[in-house]
Amino acid sequence: MARFKKYEFRPDATRNDILGKLLLTRKQRQTFLRWLLFGVVCVVGLLIQDVVMSRVRIFGATTDLVPCLIFCICVLQGAESGCVFALIASLTYHFSGSAPGVACIPLITCLGVTAAIFRQAYLRQGIDALLLCLGACLLLYELATFGIALFLGQALLSRISLPLVTAGLSLLVVPIAYPILISIGKIGGETWRE
Repeated sequence: MARFKKYEFRPDATRNDILGKLLLTRKQRQTFLRWLLFGVVCVVGLLIQDVVMSRVRIFGATTDLVPCLIFCICVLQGAESGCVFALIASLTYHFSGSAPGVACIPLITCLGVTAAIFRQAYLRQGIDALLLCLGACLLLYELATFGIALFLGQALLSRISLPLVTAGLSLLVVPIAYPILISIGKIGGETWRE
């Protein structure tokens, strides 16, 4: 029979910062950090959209960065966790005052989740599949918001080309944001394995 020393068992070292007091595991802290950074990316996109890009007009249209980033994160992270993020981010987008209306909440959430499910089921990971899904999401989102504005009498039918230009301009942001979002998505491990 082996004899144990009196002080052989040592409890884990305690942390004195706020995350140590929450009793989170290392993986949970990394997952929290990942989603926090995704939120920061969306807020920075919102600031860039409102401060800089709202003043730049190309063919009478401008980019729509926030829905583009939300769709991108939702598709990259998969339908399960991307769904919750898309809902929270679209609510934040609506209450920021920059959204075109309350219809952006279900539109962004449903389109993002549908694109994530389609990508997981039929496409491989890569920027080409992401651009395909985002192009479809942005086009449907812009056409739906234009249709709602047209129904409410806030838009003219002669300006139907503006949603197409806005979707195209927003897609130009994806190659810049893709490496950043992929790097953030690797924090805490992969959420979607193929």
